[in-house]
This record gives sequence, C-alpha cells and structure tokens, in this order.
Amino acid sequence: MDRARTALLTALALVVSPLLVLTGTAPAQAAVSVFPVPTSSAGLGRITTAPDGSMWFLMGDANKVGRITTSGAIQEFALPPTDSSVDGPAKGLDVGPDGSVWVTTDHGSNLTRLSSAGQVLNDWTFPNYDGCVSTCPYGGEVRVDPSGTAWVTMNYGSSFIVKVTPTGGLTASDNSPECDDVLGEAADGTMWCQGGSAEGQDTITRVNADAAGGTTYPLPSDATYPMGLAAGPVGSIWFTRSSTDGSLTSPSRGSIGYLDAGSGATKIWQTGSRSAPRDLVMGPDRQMWFTNRGAAPGIGHISADGRGAISSVGSYEPTSLTFGPDGAIWFTDEKNNSIVRVTTDQLGSTNVDLGDGVTMLPSDIPPVPTKAAPVGKLLKSKGVTRIEGGVLPVRLKCPRSTAATQGCAGTLRVELASGKKAIAKPRRYSAIPGGAGKVTVSIFKKDLRKLRPGKVVKLRVELLKAGSKKVKAKRIIKVRRA
Repeated sequence: MDRARTALLTALALVVSPLLVLTGTAPAQAAVSVFPVPTSSAGLGRITTAPDGSMWFLMGDANKVGRITTSGAIQEFALPPTDSSVDGPAKGLDVGPDGSVWVTTDHGSNLTRLSSAGQVLNDWTFPNYDGCVSTCPYGGEVRVDPSGTAWVTMNYGSSFIVKVTPTGGLTASDNSPECDDVLGEAADGTMWCQGGSAEGQDTITRVNADAAGGTTYPLPSDATYPMGLAAGPVGSIWFTRSSTDGSLTSPSRGSIGYLDAGSGATKIWQTGSRSAPRDLVMGPDRQMWFTNRGAAPGIGHISADGRGAISSVGSYEPTSLTFGPDGAIWFTDEKNNSIVRVTTDQLGSTNVDLGDGVTMLPSDIPPVPTKAAPVGKLLKSKGVTRIEGGVLPVRLKCPRSTAATQGCAGTLRVELASGKKAIAKPRRYSAIPGGAGKVTVSIFKKDLRKLRPGKVVKLRVELLKAGSKKVKAKRIIKVRRA
C-alpha cells in the first residue's frame, strides 16, 4: 500500500463523528406511468427499494437523493456540500436493512448516511491532498450488508474496499482486493466487485468477509467488461457486460450470465451487438431483470435457462431499475429526468433491434417442464454458532442430484426452539447443484436484546419451498450472541 493510501486509511479512522443537523412479435406499447423529477438535469442514477416500500434514487449532478412512493409522490433531499469541481459529485447509493440511506460522493464529503426520513445522520469526509481533483480519494459504489455495514469501493491511486458501520467503525486492510466501482451482494451475503487493476478489469472478485483479500475469477476475454453484479436464481453471482462508453460510440456487444464460485465456470448469453445490459436485479419471478443501454434502450429479462427478451419502454431510456412493493418495475431515466413505472406483463417479447450475435433464447419458447426446486439440506453445526452484529449464519448445501439440476431454492425461517416464535424475517435463498455456503439472517432488534451475550440458546431453523408454508427441512442449532 502506498503512503497516500496509508494516510487515507489513517484519516478515515479519525473522521467518524456524525453531523447534527431483454426479433419476435412486438407487444403492445408498454403502458407506463411517468413521474418527472422536480430538479432539472439531476443526473439520475441508481434506484433501490427500502424496507418500508419507498424507493430511493440518486441525483448525482444535483448532489441530492430522492424518494418516491408507489403513489408517485417525490421528495428530494440535499446532500452536504462537497469540494468537488467535477460534474456529478454523488456517485453511489444503497439502503440498509434499517432504512437508512448511504451515499458516496466524489471528493469532499465522501460517505453520507441519512435516516429514512432524509435527515443527515453521518457525513464522513476524506482528506484532500494538495488541492487535487482527478486523484483525490473518493467513494465509488456502496452496498449495505444484512448487518447494516456499508461496503464502499475506494479509488485513490490504487483501488480497494472498506467497510463502515453506522457508528463509523472502519475496517480497511493492506491486503484489500483491488475493486473498481462495480459492486454487488450475492445471495449468501458475500460482496463481489469488478477487478480494479488495469489488467484485471475483465475479472470479478469475491471479497472476504473481513475485506482483507478475496478470490478473483477471470471472465472470458472479449473486450467487454462487468457493468453490474447481483444475486440470482442459480450460480454464485450474476453479471452484465458490455463495451465501455466512448465519446463517439454507444456501449455495445452486451451479455449477461453467472459464475459458479466453486468451479470458476461461467454461463453467458450474448444479448446482441447493439445491446448493453447494465443495472440488474432478480425479480419476484426469479428472473434477472436489467436495464439495456446503447442503441437499443429498454428493459430486459432472462431466466436461469437463458430465455429472455429486451423490450423498449416507449421513448424512455432506463438507467437503473428496482421492483416496487406493487410488483411493478420502477426505473430512473437520466435523459428524460424522470422516474418511470412499467409492469412486467408489458415486457414479454423483444421489440428492438439487438443486432447480431444473440444467443439468448426468445422468451416465447416454452421452458422444459421441471419440478419445483428442492430446498437443499441444512448442514450440522459444529458446536455453538456465534451471532455477531445481530447476524446469524446458517450453513446449507444443495445436493448434486437429478432433482437439483436447476439448483435449490426456498425460504429460510428461524424460530426459538421452544414456543416457535420467529426471531428474524424469513430469508429467500438459492444455491447451485453441489454448492454449499452460508445464508445470513438478521435477528430482529427486539429479540436480539433478549439474547444475552454469552448465553447459549436453541433455535429451530427451517427450510420451506418458495411460496409454500410446508417445512421441507429443519434442524435445531445452538447459538450464542457475541
């Protein structure tokens, strides 16, 4: 680690005080609802759904964040002033399990946390060396894990990643993997990023839980790069790829796929020479839904067996998308400075020219009938499992069997062994055949307080098929709050 980066980490440890104050028959044109953002030329970026059902979005060029409800009501909240002289100081956004909103900023105030009401709770400022502009430290992207800890990609000469708790506790390591500003959380709670070195930008890295080190996986080299990372129905992590934007060209040669961390193998579908998938999220239907940039803007979707479509949404150009509590897709449109709502039934078939090279199967090809995915197997815990930071890790495995050729999936439920009282919100999960790992569950705060530190308590862990109330697997485990 160079001296400047060491200085940055030292400074980060000191500045923790809070402030007060997817060419078939075209479908009918997608019926949309459009909500213009009050601030013009706001530079709309990521949008994500909060625990209360409201949706928060980034207003990068305005140095603001916004919140929209399913009724279309929009509120804007100013971020603290920055010393940035570049356009679009606000860079990344995510919402934690407690509803707090985390925002990264280029220069100046680099990480801000707001309450669910929009009040600034914390504002961490990184140092500015010698009045620099292009080389100052900045927070690029942020994701908040189930414990409420923020993971932030940092760039300051070299690229790395840090963890910050709501109280300002910082975890940073000389052995941090190089992470560029593409970050995503897998179904097992691990964080993944795009490789940050100049020669490693066509790689993705699974970051260790302590942010010190990680495992890097190369992607097939074709001069396209990861643009989005997210949990999916199978595999360890899903990703989108395309060429980068150019001053005279649009991003192109897009693809979407997933990687299996156990073997390092990938499954990738090309979405066309005129496509450029970017932001992606798994929908309630367990398909991956994504924004498509470039010459064929729209919304795409793809299933775990590669059937999908990309559809235009009128004249709108989706930037980032999320699912609202109403089951509809809500997306930001930077060009039109609007939030747009569209239902998935309007996006069934491709109605744009994707160019050549498409290997994604048309969505109107019926899938091969399959049985519902098995839930997998709960692994026996060795001794007592520690609950740290209010988070319980549960070990499970998906068998490598005929029944599990599509992987395992279900809902994990945690209750007190006596009384059957639920002490955590049920957690949906998925796993690949032969895969084993941990599903992390956040204990309700009121129940966490009842678990005295050091005391051993028995919990019942149950696995249910998705959408079913029938328990398919269960195990009693002993836990102790750290």
